[in-house]
Amino acid sequence: MRRKSRELSLFGMSSLDLFASALGAFILISIIIFPLITDASRSEPAEPIPLLAATPCPEPIVCPVCPALPLPLPPVATPSPAPAPVATVPETPPAGPAPVDCPVCPPIPDPVPCPAPDPDPALPTATYQLPHLDLVIALDITSSMGPQVAALKAEVGQLSDLLSRMAPSFAIGLVAFGDRQWDRPTTTFSLRRISGPTLERAAFRGFVNNLDVRMGLGRGGNDDPPEAFLEALTEAARMPWRPEAEKRVIVLVTDQPAYPDQVNRSIATAAAIGRLPGHRVSTVYINSQGLADPQVEAFLQSVANAGGGQFVRDVGGSLTVNLLLSLL
Repeated sequence: MRRKSRELSLFGMSSLDLFASALGAFILISIIIFPLITDASRSEPAEPIPLLAATPCPEPIVCPVCPALPLPLPPVATPSPAPAPVATVPETPPAGPAPVDCPVCPPIPDPVPCPAPDPDPALPTATYQLPHLDLVIALDITSSMGPQVAALKAEVGQLSDLLSRMAPSFAIGLVAFGDRQWDRPTTTFSLRRISGPTLERAAFRGFVNNLDVRMGLGRGGNDDPPEAFLEALTEAARMPWRPEAEKRVIVLVTDQPAYPDQVNRSIATAAAIGRLPGHRVSTVYINSQGLADPQVEAFLQSVANAGGGQFVRDVGGSLTVNLLLSLL
């Protein structure tokens, strides 16, 4: 008869006994050591080991000039026991600590006091080459003097501007003269103040612009070289000179002399004018023929010498330049 095979079962009775024995041993051990664990947890913790107290570091001293560069810290002095009190005379408390010099920056100098501002300089006073001036121009307007008449018309404004810079005030008169045979040998613009805020400058300009050669001829003639020199000089001397004028000058501009019978009288009249305070007579010789006439030049120079003025020989310059040279 065949025997039945027996299979091994993991959860048999033997396995159950084994598990039961292990569980019982675990419970028994837990019951034994649990009281020990509870007592250990109730015990006070051990005190920690005290650490050394850290000494606080003093703040570094910062340079007042260079904040980025701290100065080295001074050594900390060890406190010493206080000595016994001794009766002493009270002393003045010491001043505060001396300032620490910066080892990098140069020493700061004491502030330099600002100098007092200079007082406002006085405005410079205007300086002039001429004093208060009265000028009378006696201009020959015969045919040969056409270029000079045109020059005066073109330069009348320039003449006024230059005199404004050379004199604090000035007045101008003009005597236009021709030949004594003319119906009107002289035409006069009375002496008037031209400088400053005045309308007389326009009047003087208008008179000059109306000048024309031979304008006083009329039905007269001009057949001889001499001109009405003495008549022009006499008319100029009669001008209403300003009381404030310090210099009074008559300038005769011509290319011809006076009439032979008037030469000595012309020189004597110039001398009489020149003896008056502040008066003088100058002459400008215009060489209109291209060849200087010694007799005319000698006459005009004699008049200027007698009148205490200047003799100017024109060399082709402007009429304004000739007039200014006669004033110096």
